[in-house]
Amino acid sequence: MDPAQVLSGMGTQRYGGRFAAVGTRAVYLAGSDETASREVLARKKRLGNTSQITLAKYPRVVFAVSVTLQKVLTWLRRPRSRALMKVRESCLSLDDLARSQELGQMLFAAGVQGLLFPSVVGAGRNIIVYLENCNPSSLALHNADQMQDRIADIIKMNKP
Repeated sequence: MDPAQVLSGMGTQRYGGRFAAVGTRAVYLAGSDETASREVLARKKRLGNTSQITLAKYPRVVFAVSVTLQKVLTWLRRPRSRALMKVRESCLSLDDLARSQELGQMLFAAGVQGLLFPSVVGAGRNIIVYLENCNPSSLALHNADQMQDRIADIIKMNKP
């Protein structure tokens, strides 16, 4: 939980994600702590077949990120045609990421910087930011000092 690495894209590069195939440097951000927590639990379940943590016992570090992008798609929120609705449904499948990763690769190749999409595990919105298509200043972490303090508290709580 190094604040310097939070926006590095190393997680998606190593493990992939809904709209990022393995090898893609990207950052996923949620519109709220609640949405982020539900997304993490769903991902843990998908990767390990059981929810390995619970919201009650999960130590969270919440941080604020400002996002400044020029090329962002939002069409998954309200598709305007039946064909786009089918694409949306297949991309937002809870367990199958093949179609969404395929779309992500096309968006990345087209120079899209971000995709705003609804959470598949409840209310809320998420955005994926394709780092290679952005300026280094496109994402800015605002509360790194508070994060460091919270991380120190978590470490203290877990020491024997």
